[in-house]
Amino acid sequence: MATLEEIAAQKAAIEAEMEKLKKDKRNEDLKTVKGLCKLHGFTAGMLKGALAPGRKKK
Repeated sequence: MATLEEIAAQKAAIEAEMEKLKKDKRNEDLKTVKGLCKLHGFTAGMLKGALAPGRKKK
């Protein structure tokens, strides 16, 4: 039977791996978005309102 310390170490390792996978997926998605924007000629100004619906204009 595994000890509490062994299980805690496994949990920490899994959480670290999950964070790495999230970061990798986010980078991959950002690369895709940038490629599509370049392909279709979108600019940051054109997308500003669509990407941040909760923000209020000053």
